Amino acid sequence: MSKYQRQATHDIITFLIEQGIEIKDHDDYLSGHPGVVFSKEITSETCEQLRELSHSGQIPTLFCCDCAISGNTIWQLLEAGACDVLTCTEYRVIIHEIITRLQRWEIIDCMVNSPAVQNTLVGESSALKAILRQVVEVAHFTDSSVLILGESGTGKELLANLIHTLDARPDKGDLVILDCSTIVPELSGSEFFGHERGAFTGAVSSRDGVFALANGGTLFLDEIGELTLTLQTQLLRVIQEHTFKRVGGNAWQRTSFRLVCATNRDLRAQVQKGEFRTDLYYRIASYICHLPPLRERTEDILPLARYFLKTDHPAQDPPELDTPVQEYLLRREYPGNVRDLRASSCTHAMPLYRKRRYYSGLHSAR
Repeated sequence: MSKYQRQATHDIITFLIEQGIEIKDHDDYLSGHPGVVFSKEITSETCEQLRELSHSGQIPTLFCCDCAISGNTIWQLLEAGACDVLTCTEYRVIIHEIITRLQRWEIIDCMVNSPAVQNTLVGESSALKAILRQVVEVAHFTDSSVLILGESGTGKELLANLIHTLDARPDKGDLVILDCSTIVPELSGSEFFGHERGAFTGAVSSRDGVFALANGGTLFLDEIGELTLTLQTQLLRVIQEHTFKRVGGNAWQRTSFRLVCATNRDLRAQVQKGEFRTDLYYRIASYICHLPPLRERTEDILPLARYFLKTDHPAQDPPELDTPVQEYLLRREYPGNVRDLRASSCTHAMPLYRKRRYYSGLHSAR
């Protein structure tokens, strides 16, 4: 390392300490906290350390190097878990970048641990924590469109509500929800665009569609994979031009909304089959969130069950789940995912708990 490089690295670390940021060597501390990794060279060991630190994206890690890095090497670092890569060509600039990211991560940590987030998607698994960090950052610090993928019952609508809640736009409008699987083809135009009085038989008064209702707010299109190609084309135009006409109307109306979509289908496969427009896919998928099924985060089953017993029976003290009840909940399959677990907690776990308490009381009485 050259004299200039050593001095630049020293200056960066000194300035960070002056800003109240704690500097530690690579140890167990970094394995559980967001941080910045400084390195003078990139090796296979460096990438392996990043993988350990990032925990598959759960812990954000910024990688800084004081030497030139090729494009391929940057991709290797990102694939290893770095959330970003900076080079120390001008330490005054890189200091600002580091401070900005650390401040953002601090805000994200506070928001992730807030009741608004913790009571929306409940769980303790590393997979869920990684998702929450990413969703909070995208929802609060960007206006990107979001595509939520996941099986039925994984919480896609809850996540859409959370994205709208965390959206930082001033004077934000409402969250408007449309289930695309329930749209009647004959009335699809009215659902999206609205209609004028007399536009068709039965149109006794004018009506706003979701494009108008979501103006200034968020439009959540659930089961977007169910849309026909014709409706996909119409939706794409509104997203691009921010204008539309009511059915039976001549006046163009403007609209601006954040778009959140969800589906349990494989949209990439539909794109390859020609069943979903490629250009629309990339418009709605600025950020893609994969909600894992419950079978892939079984450590969340008991926290979820306790949460449902508490919220679904507010007039009662939530019972402690004894070992047989816990074993039942952990052993059971949940084809309907979290929705299925909620039903199971109320219809099976609670009666089983009461039955055990009853027989326990009889045994004590004897």
